[in-house]
Amino acid sequence: PEPTPAIRSGSMTPKTLPPQKRAREEAQERDEADCSGGCGERRAAAAYPAEPGPWRCTKCEKLIGCEVIARRGREYERGVVQQRDRNSQLLVQWWEEAATGSNEKGLAPEWVAERHAALAAPADGERVRRGMAVLAEWVDGRFYCATVQGGAAQARVLLQFEDGLRYEAGLDALRPLLDKPLLQAAHSPPSSAVREPRSSLQRMLPADLPSARAAGYGPLAQSMDRLEAVWRCSGTWRVEHEVADICGLFICRDFLSPAEVAAFRLVFAAHQGWAMYQWGTIGRKKELASILQRIDFGLEEMTAEGVAAQSKSFTRAIGRHQQRLIQLLEARMRQVFALAGLWRECDVNMMQLSQIPGGQCLGHHFDRRDKWQEGIASVAWSETAGQEDSRGDEWTLGMQCGPSNNVQRQVQLPMPAGAAYILSKRAQGRTAWCSRHKVAHESCACCWQHGVWNEKTALTRQSITMRVYDEEWGREASSPGPG
Repeated sequence: PEPTPAIRSGSMTPKTLPPQKRAREEAQERDEADCSGGCGERRAAAAYPAEPGPWRCTKCEKLIGCEVIARRGREYERGVVQQRDRNSQLLVQWWEEAATGSNEKGLAPEWVAERHAALAAPADGERVRRGMAVLAEWVDGRFYCATVQGGAAQARVLLQFEDGLRYEAGLDALRPLLDKPLLQAAHSPPSSAVREPRSSLQRMLPADLPSARAAGYGPLAQSMDRLEAVWRCSGTWRVEHEVADICGLFICRDFLSPAEVAAFRLVFAAHQGWAMYQWGTIGRKKELASILQRIDFGLEEMTAEGVAAQSKSFTRAIGRHQQRLIQLLEARMRQVFALAGLWRECDVNMMQLSQIPGGQCLGHHFDRRDKWQEGIASVAWSETAGQEDSRGDEWTLGMQCGPSNNVQRQVQLPMPAGAAYILSKRAQGRTAWCSRHKVAHESCACCWQHGVWNEKTALTRQSITMRVYDEEWGREASSPGPG
């Protein structure tokens, strides 16, 4: 075939080249025209330098060699960009291997879509806009995908994670995802969305509450994965029964390990919309507030414990992650407290998350005596580590037999953080065990009321209580009699 004339940059004189040399020069010209980062972008003729050589487009120049936070499986981890391709993907060498230069774990670099990656450097406040997709650092130090909802108080930003959790964070915790233009136009006016004031009351409106069945992988899903990873399916637990000669009271003081408590704290942090309940003050001088923050999960038609039937109880449907939590605790409760014969013919259908601030308490009371089936199980710890125990500080379980004006007996039981206890029979005060068959919250002289005292510490006591709601409760009394 006739040789093809080749024109080199800077020369207009056609010349005939041997086929091999012509192929090498054509490849060199393609290399000089294509971005060396691998994205496939071609350089405009006017952009050719005086000296031929490889070049990078603006985005590859900004990204290749930079540290990013990118999606690895379902989580986001740090790495270094090595290459880009034509499909807006980044070849990421994960941070551990990139920093050491070794690959001891056998983990090869992975391709990650730009929409699942962000530069590791904190966000520029002028670029943050309402509706922007970002990675946000949560209380566990990990990053999760979120959407900017607007501004909050104290120059913070209101975010919503993929699982529905709303969270306020500073600009230093945000990393804009790369699915948006990396270089914003210089003339774009700064948004005032991140400076918009928002009261704490507005932030707690019911509209802000996520659905219990919200989808997406966020802090709650990650916290549950972490709990399951440290959860002990077998072990040796010491159980005390008929404690202080109280019929139906069982205690296990080492129910939770320090690692399990640490995971439970994150599970609590991933819940929002705590309802405040207060039952006045108690003590000789009325010095202690009987106060409780809680979230109730259960059957949709169920009224939460301690709430009048005509009042709004804010009971939420049990979601996927709450069901995982119930299954873990229910299985261990049945195993550890086998002597109590928990929930023999039924499954737990109610779970209550509670918080009692330091210096406060929950006074002596009955859980409704004819509403719950046999067995109420609780486990508690502190919101932060104590000075002597990483699980938290000690609290007191108070048991009282008889009404306040006719107390037959009182018992104060110190409980370490991580302990669990079961109330059943007369310790629970069920109508079936009462000699006078008292119902609701009526007092008697044979059954025990219980309370929680957290006044000797500044740490908030966190707890989970599980019950079985009697679905036939109230129906027999309301059904018409014969004739």
